[in-house]
Amino acid sequence: MADVAEFGGLTYSQSQWIVHPAADVSEGVVHPPHVRIKPSTPALDTERSIQEDDDTPEGLSPPDKAAPPRSVRDGGDGAETRLSHTEAEIGTEIISLVPHWYQADCGPVGFSIPVGTHMARFYNHSPLTSHLSLLLERISDKTQELRLSFFVQLPSLIDVLLESFAIEWLRIHSAATDWTKIIRYLEAIGRRTYENVPVALNLLIKPGRGVGDITQPSFQKFLDRLASSPVSYLAVDGELRLMEYGEVDWTQFKRLPPYKFYCDSLHPIHGIMEEDDLSAHLTPQGDIIVMNRAGLLAARRKRRWKLYELETFSESLSCCLGNNYVGANLFDVVFDLGLRRQGALLIYDPDHKIRERILNPESIIFPGWQQDSDCGTGSGQLLVSRSVDGIAIGKALGSLKKKRRLIEMACVDGAVVFDDNRLLAIGALIRSHPSVGNQLGARTTAARSAYLWGAHPIKVSSDGDVTLYFKSRSADNECDALMQFL
Repeated sequence: MADVAEFGGLTYSQSQWIVHPAADVSEGVVHPPHVRIKPSTPALDTERSIQEDDDTPEGLSPPDKAAPPRSVRDGGDGAETRLSHTEAEIGTEIISLVPHWYQADCGPVGFSIPVGTHMARFYNHSPLTSHLSLLLERISDKTQELRLSFFVQLPSLIDVLLESFAIEWLRIHSAATDWTKIIRYLEAIGRRTYENVPVALNLLIKPGRGVGDITQPSFQKFLDRLASSPVSYLAVDGELRLMEYGEVDWTQFKRLPPYKFYCDSLHPIHGIMEEDDLSAHLTPQGDIIVMNRAGLLAARRKRRWKLYELETFSESLSCCLGNNYVGANLFDVVFDLGLRRQGALLIYDPDHKIRERILNPESIIFPGWQQDSDCGTGSGQLLVSRSVDGIAIGKALGSLKKKRRLIEMACVDGAVVFDDNRLLAIGALIRSHPSVGNQLGARTTAARSAYLWGAHPIKVSSDGDVTLYFKSRSADNECDALMQFL
């Protein structure tokens, strides 16, 4: 039998992928040797970008049947180096699945994942929850069985591996749901258009049993324009059999909570979800979002997955920003900005370190920072300053009012600077820090500079990625680190 690469319900056998049924989470788990580590991991550039190895062969050549799993090492120093780089890359990409797992020189609680001969080390701000511990066990179990030679020859297999771990995460939360089928269906729908408009879809996944199968090709032309608005949905069972085509009635709309862990566009569907319900959404931009009653479970953008454990994620945001309320109040704001594909820079400046670093004084709206000779009377920011007065992001849970206005102001060129009680500047241009180095783009340079000046920047790229720069600490040590999510 030909060599195969197998993981997460997917098998690669030279020329095809075979999808296996969902695994039963009641099966025994082999506990791998993932361990806590001392705070002494290799340093990480604050914004690393992984580059493909120029020496990687373009075509896939299955290894010799008789060769050991990592026989690529027999190819000499070059092959051994490629394998070593591939092991490290796989480890880094796996760690990036969970936003609050990060690599740095030091950190509060350390863990590791074995990938071949490489040990991928990372930190978390707190001990892992039971769900994350189970995910780490399953990941580590799989990474010890990988045929790494396949990944050297075909680097895109890493995306498939990461998706298999995303499916494992969703199975941990709902073993009865066929997540492989749901994701495959949403991905197929995402490649379709109707009258040259991308197809979007809201699925409400409920206990019980429906009729028919909405994935049948003969149904697609009819279904393409259904359940695409924020208030309409297809209620299905875990096998994508239809239970109801419905919409959220105006009488069912609930007031927006003071803070939430999902974006505003998902609020109508979230408002009618019952305790055991889940939802899966395909956005017009092709993003996939999975949610339960607590909020986000997983999101995929540009084939990149992020997996959310909201209790730990919220705590990590607080650690990064130094304020329990800022992270909780801003989460749905930055997630909304990411979905809009509109870049933004929010700078939390509780100690007022940025005032002297703002290059355009007309952006300042805080009276305590204003100088009449600088601002004059022609500033658009001053015209709206009364309308945005009282936007307090860090006072208490739910203290952030007028979120829609904050989102619109964040889309203005420049940064929104704020402290706990008020907005300080809108559209601010930040002076570059002497140590910022060469960065790729003005927004990244401004964010890194704000961090080096002593503030807490939250950067939203035009591709939707969100990046927080923060100090990672362990005992008496501290180092630069970053947290990224979608």
